[in-house]
Amino acid sequence: MIKNIIFDIGGVMFDDSTENVNHVLGRDSKELCKKIYGKGFRECILGNMEISDYVESFKNDSDYELIKDITNNLDIFYPIMRTNFEYISKLKDKGYKLYILSNITKESYEYVNKTINIDSIFEGGIYSYQEGLRKPDKEIFELLLNRYNLKREECIFFDDKQRNVDSANELGIRSYVFNNIKDIEDVL
Repeated sequence: MIKNIIFDIGGVMFDDSTENVNHVLGRDSKELCKKIYGKGFRECILGNMEISDYVESFKNDSDYELIKDITNNLDIFYPIMRTNFEYISKLKDKGYKLYILSNITKESYEYVNKTINIDSIFEGGIYSYQEGLRKPDKEIFELLLNRYNLKREECIFFDDKQRNVDSANELGIRSYVFNNIKDIEDVL
């Protein structure tokens, strides 16, 4: 019996897609997004570097001002997916305990928490920047299960990245790629 539902944040409740950046900028931003969210950005996700310091590493880059804009305007470049969030928050009323497992920077976490007040909806969460771990590392899934005393057979997990879903499934947590609300409805 499913008692606990675990959600990623980006791509599930907040739009972190290149398509959104394209829309806001009015142009193709694939290469820009690769530059911003590449290997160096992982240090921010792991909590080893502040976003402001990371952005400064682009100071001599022709896209510096744009990179600064994108990382300083999360409400525009990382907007809430209101319909998804409202649906997910109603699952609590149906008796499910909700948790978050997210690869997220400190700055993004603060923005998300200010936007949706995480503690009022979710029982708890594991955030990469706090733990120095990130998905798809199996250790971060185990940390969530152990910290909140969750039984894997009573959990389902939704993430927009196949590699994260695969990792959780290998640990015995029923997991699904999230594309839209129908994915949740079909499973429940």
